[in-house]
Amino acid sequence: MSEYTSSREGFERAMKWALTGPSEEAKAYAEGTATSNFYHVMNGQHLGYDVYIKGIAEWRAKISHYEPKVHEFLRDGDQLAARMTGTIKVDGNDTEFESFLFAKIERASGKMEWLIERSVWGPVGGASEHGVN
Repeated sequence: MSEYTSSREGFERAMKWALTGPSEEAKAYAEGTATSNFYHVMNGQHLGYDVYIKGIAEWRAKISHYEPKVHEFLRDGDQLAARMTGTIKVDGNDTEFESFLFAKIERASGKMEWLIERSVWGPVGGASEHGVN
């Protein structure tokens, strides 16, 4: 079982790894945490594996600080659910976020087969501006 999907602490490490490090290492992150047929649904937008990797690389290039905190974590068989908050500095702007994440985990490898995420974010101390309806 993957160290990244079997505990709250491991999942938090995976979430931190997602957006930290050089853009060129985005594929290594994806290969370490997701199956090759993985897809991500972010606020209703479906991203296939290659687009997901490209997106991680783009975000990594914009971020100078990222501190995610997984508050709730549940793993039951091949199902995973988590709630995460944190701060992120994007293009020099301090931002805070809250995310709800649901994933299906491949039993043999412990890697994510898919991830559905609902997130809101905005300026620290202000109202959420993104991901809201």
